[in-house]
Amino acid sequence: MPPIYTPTYRYNDPTLTAPTPGRALIEDIGLVESLPGIGPKTGGGHIGVPTAIGPLHTRFLRPHDGIETTLPNTDLRPWCTPFLVAGHAQNCFDLPARPGWNWLCWTVADHLAHDTATTRADTPLVIVPCGATKDPTPSKIPARHRYTGTYHRLGLRAAAALTGLNTTRILSARFGLMPLHQLVEPYNLRLGQPGAITADQLREQAADQGLLGHHNVVLLGGRDYTALAQQVWPHAHTPLAGTKGIGEQQQRLAAMAATGRPH
Repeated sequence: MPPIYTPTYRYNDPTLTAPTPGRALIEDIGLVESLPGIGPKTGGGHIGVPTAIGPLHTRFLRPHDGIETTLPNTDLRPWCTPFLVAGHAQNCFDLPARPGWNWLCWTVADHLAHDTATTRADTPLVIVPCGATKDPTPSKIPARHRYTGTYHRLGLRAAAALTGLNTTRILSARFGLMPLHQLVEPYNLRLGQPGAITADQLREQAADQGLLGHHNVVLLGGRDYTALAQQVWPHAHTPLAGTKGIGEQQQRLAAMAATGRPH
């Protein structure tokens, strides 16, 4: 019998301040569920961990049986139970009707549309390479916690200063283009080795994530990762180009993190 899955997301704000809706919130919550009447045999409430949120469909892993399922974003919504429970604890039983909480009734498609409407056209897509130094935790953990090396951590700090969670990706030699929340198992693989991500696979992932046509792309990596990503985004900015080594690259990353501007 599979182990019981225990969600980790908590909402404990006694002021009932509404979080900002959008893709980042869905990823933070880490669970989606199908609308009433949607899903095999269950009549809805089909719940799972999102593994890939695309522009039209979301793929999610069902924790109770390990099966992956794909449904249209119009048929899915984020798991809202933590917010409703917090409201009930404050004697609030009409939370969706309160200002800022109307997104409790939104689908995943609505959240993505909100991002499109509120994100500036020039918001950069920032891509940070993975790192050889990894958290040894044997189970899957979010990508942003798997890589622990100084270079990678500086890259994430620079990305946070340049853009938001929705437009930051980690480029993994094994898994390719990953949102920060994507669950990653331990591995040991370098670009160019058998089984490593290819430019064609990366291009397909970018298309699935609605990022293929992004016009403002910033690559925060060394030569090999930059060369791979430039096959997908040949117009990308490469602010670490021309450096003499890792030390100078780390200095530039630290400067970007401090100023919010690429070199």
